[in-house]
Amino acid sequence: MTGFQRLCIATTALVFVLIVLGGTVRATDSGLGCPDWPRCHGSFIPKWEKHTLIEYSHRLTASVAGVMVFAVAIWAWKSYRHTRSIFYPAVATVLLLLVQGGLGGLTVIQELPPEIVTVHLATALTLFALLCLVTVAAFANEKPIGSFRVPANLPGIALTASALTFAVMLIGAYVAGAGYSLACSGWPLCNGSVVPAMSAESVQLVFFHRLFALALGLNLLALAFMARRNRADSGLVANLSVAALLAYVLQALVGASNIWTDIADVAQIAHLAVGTALWGILAYLDIRLFALHQMLDEFPEKRSTPPGLARAAR
Repeated sequence: MTGFQRLCIATTALVFVLIVLGGTVRATDSGLGCPDWPRCHGSFIPKWEKHTLIEYSHRLTASVAGVMVFAVAIWAWKSYRHTRSIFYPAVATVLLLLVQGGLGGLTVIQELPPEIVTVHLATALTLFALLCLVTVAAFANEKPIGSFRVPANLPGIALTASALTFAVMLIGAYVAGAGYSLACSGWPLCNGSVVPAMSAESVQLVFFHRLFALALGLNLLALAFMARRNRADSGLVANLSVAALLAYVLQALVGASNIWTDIADVAQIAHLAVGTALWGILAYLDIRLFALHQMLDEFPEKRSTPPGLARAAR
């Protein structure tokens, strides 16, 4: 394993930790533990208080992750600037990082509006997926990857699963940020009904969060079933699809535990952690199925076969 590959893996892992820490800040109501930005209570050395330390640990981790993202981009520019599958996503991560930092500061200054909190998570998830792409491209650059033989519609199902996961997580982030998490009492029913009265925005959003989650579950079930039927041709795809389905089942149970425990801190943190892991599994699966790294290196050259339908496995 090369040094650049190790750096990519470490940076991707740290961004995952950063997302979970962000969820910890929100779950423990520590978002204003440092009420100013970039300082904390007017100083760069925080007070020894619970909420302040939680928020400050998130900021400190974000700073380290930022340095590592810049290191990936600088290394990509020095050694891989002619390899578009590495260089372009690496540059994009820096741009996203700058946006993310600005959103983080705005979140504190505006005192945690749910809209900005949601966009903050969306940017973090996109950054995480881009780092997955850089990491795959870094390995592919050293050793060519083979191709998957999968049904023509399987990549589309996997991509739909990613889109639904993204939507479910963002709706959930808004619901939590707005304080709507208990608008639906009980689970799986909402206020004792399959389809509750939609008189309040809070109930509407929680219900649609659950509805999108149900659609995601059905999608992942179809993906796992189809992939398992073709596991002789693509064992990695089958394993990743089953892993995604298992992560979804765990995520659904953790989501239900949020209701059963009246939004306990640990349940909220676990909900975001498992959701982010599911997002990472699907991002990696999509990158491999569509061979996104190859698409970047080949663009704008003409290809004889549609991208990704029979690509990816190294």
